[in-house]
Parts: sequence; C-alpha cells; structure tokens
Amino acid sequence: MPLSAGDKLGHYEVLSLLGKGGMGEVYRARDTQLKRDVALKVLPPAFSSDPDRLARFQREAELLASLDHPNIGHIYGIVQADHNWALVLALIEGPTLEDRIKRGAIPADEAIAYAKQIVDAMEYAHEHGVIHRDLKPANIKITPDGAVKVLDFGLAKALDQRVAKSLDPENSPTLTMGATQAGMIMGTAAYMSPEQAVGKAADRRADIFSFGVVLFEMLTGKRAFRGESVGDTLAAVVKDAPDWSALPAGTLTHLRKLLERMLVKDRKQRLQAIGEARIALENPAALDPGSSGLKVGETAPSRSRLGRLGWIAAGVLAVVAVGLGIVAYSATRPAPSRPLMRLNVEIAPDTPLARVDAGAGVGGNMLALSPDGTRLALKLRGADGKVRLHTRLLNQSQVTPLAGTENAHGPFFSPAGDWIGFFAEGKLKKIAAEGGAAVTLCDAPAGFGGSWGDDGNIIAALNGAGVLSRVPSGGGMPVPVTKLNPDERTHRWPQVLPGSQAVLFTAAAQTGAGYDDANIEVISLKTGERKTIQRGGFSARYLADATGSNGTGHLIYLHQTTLFAVPFHGGRLASTGAPAPILEDV
Repeated sequence: MPLSAGDKLGHYEVLSLLGKGGMGEVYRARDTQLKRDVALKVLPPAFSSDPDRLARFQREAELLASLDHPNIGHIYGIVQADHNWALVLALIEGPTLEDRIKRGAIPADEAIAYAKQIVDAMEYAHEHGVIHRDLKPANIKITPDGAVKVLDFGLAKALDQRVAKSLDPENSPTLTMGATQAGMIMGTAAYMSPEQAVGKAADRRADIFSFGVVLFEMLTGKRAFRGESVGDTLAAVVKDAPDWSALPAGTLTHLRKLLERMLVKDRKQRLQAIGEARIALENPAALDPGSSGLKVGETAPSRSRLGRLGWIAAGVLAVVAVGLGIVAYSATRPAPSRPLMRLNVEIAPDTPLARVDAGAGVGGNMLALSPDGTRLALKLRGADGKVRLHTRLLNQSQVTPLAGTENAHGPFFSPAGDWIGFFAEGKLKKIAAEGGAAVTLCDAPAGFGGSWGDDGNIIAALNGAGVLSRVPSGGGMPVPVTKLNPDERTHRWPQVLPGSQAVLFTAAAQTGAGYDDANIEVISLKTGERKTIQRGGFSARYLADATGSNGTGHLIYLHQTTLFAVPFHGGRLASTGAPAPILEDV
C-alpha cells in the first residue's frame, strides 16, 4: 500500500513521494533520531512473503553499505515496519542525468567531466566486488555543485527474482524479469549489455557496455539502441551498431574510439576493466597514440575545452613546496604552451611560513603571487618570533622581510604588482613590493580578503560579519558594495574581475559552521545586480582562458577538500558548463 505524508516506518517519518520504479517507491523521509532527511526506497510487497529473498537481500545490502566513495550514493541501512521493507538511502538533491539529457546533447567537456566521475565510482565498486548491472542515466544524479552520484549500485542483484513481472518494462525505469541467474533477463532494455539481453550472467564488462551507452547518449542526446518494443530494443542491443553519425561534429577521435571499444558486442573483445576508460579519458594517447587531441577528419592537433582543465590547474596551482611541506598555489594566467610549474621555495629555518591565525578566518591566505608571476609575498615568522610579510622574486633564492608588516595576513597584489595590500592590527594597509613605509588605508576590524581592481579601487571584506566595501587604493572612507540577504552571515574573499565592472565573492549562510554550504556570487559594480554562480563552494577565483580575450575562462573554487573548475564567461557573468573536480585533498 502506498505511503502518505506523516506515515512512519520505524523512526522514519514520510514527507513526500519522490518517484516510482520497478524496484519500488522512493520517499523523502525524516530520520527523527538523527534529525536528517533521507530517501526511503520501499521494496515491492512480494518481499514480505519470501524469507529466502529477504535473507539474500539483506546480505547484498550489507555489501553495498560497505561502499564508501564520493560518487556513490550511500546506503545507511534497512528498516522494516509491518509488511513494509525499505532501504534507507542518502538523500541526493539535484536532477538525474536523464533529466539533463532531456534538455539536449551535453557538450563534450561537460560530458567527460561527468563520465570521469561515473568511471571513478564504477572502478571503486568493481574493485570491491560489486557490479552495478543497471547503469543508466536515471540512476545517476548530478548535485547542485556538479558532483555525480551513482545510485542503486548492485541493487539489481539484491532485488532479483520475480520482482516486477507485471510491470510495463518500457515505462518502468528498470526491466526486471527474473534475476541474475543465467537464462534470465535483468536491467533496462536500452542500456543492457548484449550478454544480459540474451539471458547470460553479467560481470563487470556488462557495466562497461552500459557505461558506453550512457556516454554515447550524453554526447548525442539520443539512445544508442532503440526499438518500438522491448523485443526490438533488445534485438538492437544484440545485433545493431550505434548510429555513429549522431556524434556531434568535432568529436575527438579518442572519444569515438573509446566508445567503439566499450560497445563491442563480444565481451571478450570489449574493454576488460573500467580503469582503461579512466586512463583514456585522462590521457587520449593511451588509447590511440595516433589520435591524441584530434577531431574526426583533422590532421593537426586541436585542444579540447576539457583539455584546458589541466592548464587551469597549471594557472591556478603553480605549486610551491615550502620548507615544512606546506603547499600553496598561484593564480597567474599561463601561456598556451606553458607546462605545470613546480618550484621549491627554500625558507631558512629561522623564518618558517606562518600558520593562518584564527583571526584571519577560514581560508586566510599565507601567500600571494603577483599578476605577472614574478614575485611571491609570503607570511613568515622571523627569528625574533614576529610574523611579517616577506617577498621573493622567483628568479632569486632569498626572501626579503618587509618592515612595518608585523602580524600581517591576507596579502594581495596591485594589478601592476608594485604594491601589496594586506590586513594587520585591525587595518587595511599597503606597502610597496620593493619595501618602504606601510600605508594605512582604512579600518578593518577583521579582514577576510581583498582584491585590487585596475580602476584604482580595492574591494575588501573588512569585517568578518559584514559586507564587501570599496576603498580607494590611496586610502579613504569605505563604501559598501554588497548587502547581506536575510539568510546570510558574511561576504568574503572577493576578486575584482577584469575590467573592474564586477566582483566575485563567497556568501556564507547563517546556518552551518563551515563554508561548504556557501554560495559563490557575482555582483555588477555598475548596476548592483547580483546573482548566484555556484551553490556549495567558496574561495572562488576567475581565470581567463589562455586565449580568452573574448571573456571565456573558468572559475576555480573549493568544496570540502576538492578543487573544482567550472566554465565561466566573464562578459556574461554566467557559468557555461558543469563543474569538474581537478584536484583532491587541497
């Protein structure tokens, strides 16, 4: 019997129906003990009358609950009340990949970003002995911050035998006729592997085929195998080749070859491990050295947009390994052919890199790199125990202390790189990069980031519990440029975008102690119009493309401990694609 809002299964209170499918109904529910919302997948009624199936299901659910991967939807447990059995699942907000595809074919860079995360989830599960068996766009969620979550991993096996003989398999998300046993058919017809379609047992190569079908559909907006009936669709899976002409013009050759290798009918000739797909997505030459970076029909190299993510990492992350092993990153713009720059900054033992003070706030930076990439400003502790700013030219080995910068934090450079702004002693100050007297610009009781525009003004967070303000670089009275919404507690870490017409910043919510629930916002300094660019992230920085005079580029931001990049148009002040993780454990 369907559940209604207010019904309870154990200590879970049903809030609303989320969806229905061949594996049961899914409800949003409230865990009244742990005070969190979850998803309840209520299993078909046939379970309550079959003790053997319940025992098998519990064993499978225990295995699935052991999977712990950021791209796999978690299973919290099983709950039973009266004749109802339900899986307790993590509640994943956001649309499914199926919803995204309904809007049209996904651009290659966005599709590859999703594909890499799907592959990571599958590779992890396969290594732990779990096969999905029912991989399809409807079982893949995309969270508001662009992370992929693969759902129902292995449940097709856990929910085997006679689950839904009466279901219309074309309308049901999952076609289930029998089970994983040889001679039975399981899965959704259009996404099955050929061996599943003829009733053979599935192994990890079946998942590889299904992933190929999903990737094809992302790139084309069309199913690889179609038919007017289930039988026709299954026949197409077994006999027909995909319509390769449906791939968009300019599809990179290595993507086409990867799809061909995954969609081979004979599983012995297919990719044998999903890790091979990961390698091919990360390194096109690994699949076919002769096709790396080439589009179909091209004879000269052409970099894809996704390939630029590596260069974004190079631009944002000029890795600085500092004495104690602390790693920091720069935000200079790379030339098109510049490789990732790694450099060691040798710091004398008596001047260690100073830690971020509590007063500097979360993400308070200890160093900055000049816009032309020639000079570092570092926060170091001297032999006398005092913290000061120091500078170091990258072509030299020694660091030079800047007198008058005691207890400084949050350094940032002027556009020309000749001045360094910083916070110290409750003031916003500046000092010449070559040294000299520090100049006080205005009061700054806390100081949570500043950015120097090319119009001669500084945008800064002068108070940890306040808004962003404009301060003339020569000093003067701060003028607020943002206003807190009722659900916000602070604006911080601004970046003035090229042209000084808009500012990027982090808006933290009233609730939550951290910043993973913060929003990345942009405000026009000309009109005051403000909009949200990314939900769930902080400390964003814009990096124009190496050839990005047209305003194209990427935003780099942090979520939890992962660095993400999202395509962004600096002229339209809007993201133009999905975020992709580019560095973990930051």
